[in-house]
Amino acid sequence: MKIFIHLAIITILSCSRANAQQLIDGLIASEKNFAKTSKEQSTKKAFLAFVDSNCVGFSGGEQVNVFKEWMNRKEDGSKLTWAPGFVIISSSGEMGVTTGPWEYREKSLNDTAVAQGHFTTVWKKNKQGRWKAVFDMGISYPEKIANSATIKKFEVSKPVKSITAASLLINTEMTFIDAFASDHNMAIKRVLVPDSWFNINNMEPLKNAAAINAAINNIPANTVFKSISLIASNNGDMFAAYGVAQTGDKKQNYMRLWVRQNAEWKLLMMVIH
Repeated sequence: MKIFIHLAIITILSCSRANAQQLIDGLIASEKNFAKTSKEQSTKKAFLAFVDSNCVGFSGGEQVNVFKEWMNRKEDGSKLTWAPGFVIISSSGEMGVTTGPWEYREKSLNDTAVAQGHFTTVWKKNKQGRWKAVFDMGISYPEKIANSATIKKFEVSKPVKSITAASLLINTEMTFIDAFASDHNMAIKRVLVPDSWFNINNMEPLKNAAAINAAINNIPANTVFKSISLIASNNGDMFAAYGVAQTGDKKQNYMRLWVRQNAEWKLLMMVIH
């Protein structure tokens, strides 16, 4: 009997793992199709086809509607190209996050890139089951860096108990903001996981906890964060909080991606631009 039970558990775990793999591969395919449309057709057509009509973004430190921004742009020959490098998916399978390198060319793909950086996109499945970008943010850096062709994947473990109260999620973000103001080094170190990833403007992406810890003093300690809103998965295993990041007179914006692991909230990603 014990053998049969053990085999049944293995079968369940194998099916669950296969399903998670299918979900994250589906998200990767959507990101790649998004990029392919931009490269082969136009960047405007790509954004209008893949972003949600209420997609949140930032421009000059102010929140904007990404869909409307692209709707109002004129078609031209400029090209924005990109590829996923790190992909995250919730255990509920309807929320994901992608990040990776981007390049911008002014007139055509034959031009030399005049700008480069890393994008970060939050995805949600709509009522039709199609992935749509609901948040889009990027950083830039002065020189092109080498990027791995391998896509790093992170699947959030299913929580023991679902969390649907927004107040509990917001409290996690506010607690971190207070801790950062007191001691930014300790605040960050306490919530890192090995796969944590930081995209900070004008810096090379910090692609794991070791890289973050090595560069932690380069993150301005006097940055004051003000949360605006959040985007959460259906079962509350993951949420993205975003808002204003003020460093002296410099107004920027931020996004933090929190994941629940072993009944604790951990910081899987932070973007500041």
